[in-house]
Order: sequence, then structure tokens, then C-alpha cells
Amino acid sequence: MIYENNIQLVAFRDEDVALFTQWIEKDYIYLWFCCNGDKSEQAFIDGQKEKQEWLNEVTTRDDNPHRHLFIVMCDGIKIGFGICIDLSGEPEYTTEQYPDLNGKVEPGEVLEIGYCIGEEAYLNKGIGKIIIRKLVDECRRLGAALALADPSEKNIPSVKVLLANGFYKYKDGDYRKQLM
Repeated sequence: MIYENNIQLVAFRDEDVALFTQWIEKDYIYLWFCCNGDKSEQAFIDGQKEKQEWLNEVTTRDDNPHRHLFIVMCDGIKIGFGICIDLSGEPEYTTEQYPDLNGKVEPGEVLEIGYCIGEEAYLNKGIGKIIIRKLVDECRRLGAALALADPSEKNIPSVKVLLANGFYKYKDGDYRKQLM
């Protein structure tokens, strides 16, 4: 059994880019990270642009202080990826994804989280719940009052993990947790 103290978030480093690249190319990750759950052939083709944006994200992470990237470790083994995004540095995205925030939030006030488990042997073991707790703890450490997540409603496991961690559904694809 895997427990809370078996899982750690560590800073994403240059050496992790190749591993992240392998993970994002896996069908079950590509489906959610690049295609928003759409299994059509066209979505998989169009997802190449989103995949490239993710790869640019991880390779230029030091250029964006609003994004905090992590490797998820389980007993010293790299098993996944996590991210906390300070939405104060993403006004266009915030306006599009969270229009009620009017694209204006104070620095550190609202963070969006996301993650994936890249190693199949670690799927369906309750690790997603632990990763979400760790990412929420990171949001608190950064001073956020609100944590957000934007899973596809088709991604039932991710929605369940968020709800199990105290997030509430604000609307489709918009889950929130008050931190203060």
C-alpha cells in the first residue's frame, strides 16, 4: 500500500524533460492533456499543437515565474508530473477558462493545479488523491486562497479525485477549493 509519506513533489529539472516527453506521448495522458478527452482521429491530430505547447512549457519553465512544475516521486522513483499555475500571470487564459474571475486576480491568490501519473504501474492505487493533496499543500504554501482545476467532465477518475479532496464543482470543467 502507498501512503502519503511515500509521495513527494520535487522541482522539475532539465533532466526531467525527456521523461515528461515520454509520458505525454502515452495515449492515456495524451488523451487528457492534449485532446481534452476527445478520442476522434482529428482530435489526436490537432492535439499535436497542445502537446508542443506542453513541451515548450516544461523546457522554458524558468522563464515563467507564475508556473511551478514538479516531478512526482514515489519512494524515490519518478512516476508523474504536477503543476501549480498562479493565474495572476495568465490573464488571457483566466478570462477564457474562468470568466467570473474577470482575468484579474492578485499574485498568489488563485492557483490552478494539474497532474498526471506517467508510470502505469502506479495507476489505480489511490496516488492521484495524494498528489492532489500535495498540490493543494503547495498552493497553500504559495499563499493561495483558492485552488482550481479544469478536468474534462469525461475524465471521471480525475473528477472523483478532486471531489474526494474537498473540491466542489463550480461548473463543468471548473472545480474549486477554498484554502482560507
